[in-house]
Amino acid sequence: MEARRRGRRSLIHGYGVARRASWLELFFDLVFVVAVLRLAQRLVGDPSVRGVLVFAGLISVVWWLWFSFSYFADLFDDDQPPSRLAQLTAMLGVLTLAASLPGDAGADASRFAVIYGLLLALLTAMYALVGWLDVEAREFCWWNATGFLVAAGLWCGSLLVSAPMRYWVWSAALVVNATIAGPLAYALVRRAPTQTSHMPERFGLFTIVVLGEAVLSVANGIDATGWRGVSVAIGIGGFVIASGVWWVYFVATFDSEAGNRALRGGRQAVVRSYLYAYGHLLVYAAIVTAGVAVELAAEEAAHRGPGHDVAGRLLGGSQLVMIVGCVIIYRGISLPVGRWVAVTQAGVGLVALVVALGGLPPLVAVWLVAVAWVVLAVVEQRAASGRSR
Repeated sequence: MEARRRGRRSLIHGYGVARRASWLELFFDLVFVVAVLRLAQRLVGDPSVRGVLVFAGLISVVWWLWFSFSYFADLFDDDQPPSRLAQLTAMLGVLTLAASLPGDAGADASRFAVIYGLLLALLTAMYALVGWLDVEAREFCWWNATGFLVAAGLWCGSLLVSAPMRYWVWSAALVVNATIAGPLAYALVRRAPTQTSHMPERFGLFTIVVLGEAVLSVANGIDATGWRGVSVAIGIGGFVIASGVWWVYFVATFDSEAGNRALRGGRQAVVRSYLYAYGHLLVYAAIVTAGVAVELAAEEAAHRGPGHDVAGRLLGGSQLVMIVGCVIIYRGISLPVGRWVAVTQAGVGLVALVVALGGLPPLVAVWLVAVAWVVLAVVEQRAASGRSR
């Protein structure tokens, strides 16, 4: 390769053995806990349709930052002082971003847009610098730098328009960014990078982050209602749901080599693997929403009485989104799905629909979903055991 002919080592990770997340990457994930927690708190305060839409939009843009910096690290991070400083700078920016999550005040939204645009500009500079230093990665880096630069311009340019048009500009920026600095870059470059990837581990670690937030919401619901019996029972059901999600994700379907297998499979497999990556956004949003729904269910059962089915609609809707996310993830890594797994997934979706539309008592709604996840975990475990034989 040209870079090696010139006596320079490519900056793309090419380890002979699978690499693991660094301590700084773990710290990086911890910073995003703040943003996820604040988003969950906003949803607790406003679980209306508008509140859900705002939550969905904000968690999408926050997750995109996490994914973008994490994927850059997967490609190029060498855990040396310059790389550490870049990540620490990004972490400070994310903390500032979390503190300025937009509410009803236009000033907050403007501050959020500027900070987000600056973080995308930082990613632009990081890719541009690597592209300048590394001939082998140059074309790919230019594509990514272009995607982040265009998005940064749109985010900062959104200050010129008022809501709700501003939020449409944000949405357009996210779509353009995720298209150019993603599957389009891999599809069009003449020399696509192939690194030894640890992105499945990174996705798994962020899954733990959002599961932790869901468990915290369960604890908040029990505490806020004074440890009443029905609230404790709902909290236990919420923990069973979180445990079922953990079991299905980590025990039955987690594949640490998913990224490397896609890279070895060629350009088409890499482009398809973006379904695997982007499908995680649906799963993460659903996990956080489910935790909030369980917290609200505990409060409804203890204080509000019948006729307040916000928790049921949130819980059922989150499970439908979760199942869709799981199917997209499976498709992205070509994971074979047996008949019984598919039937059970459809059953979980049906239970979710009943919970969302049925106006069930909070305790019944939570435990219906909990039992559905236990059944899915058992079926997925059996399927995974059959594949490993």
